Amino acid sequence: DIADHHGIKPFQLLLAWCIRHARVIAIPKASTEDHVRENAAAALVKLTDADLARLDRAFPPPSRKMPLDIV
Repeated sequence: DIADHHGIKPFQLLLAWCIRHARVIAIPKASTEDHVRENAAAALVKLTDADLARLDRAFPPPSRKMPLDIV
């Protein structure tokens, strides 16, 4: 719903969330020129406090240390 509200794809929302702080970078995969453009457009997405609160409710931080699953 949040991605739809902003007129973007879900992966662009995730990327915008990852890079919302000035000192954080992400290196997303892009297999086509269009995908590179879509990744770049994520930098222009301005997530609101309400967007961030909804994301935090949907994906709360862990309450304790948990090992990463090793496949």
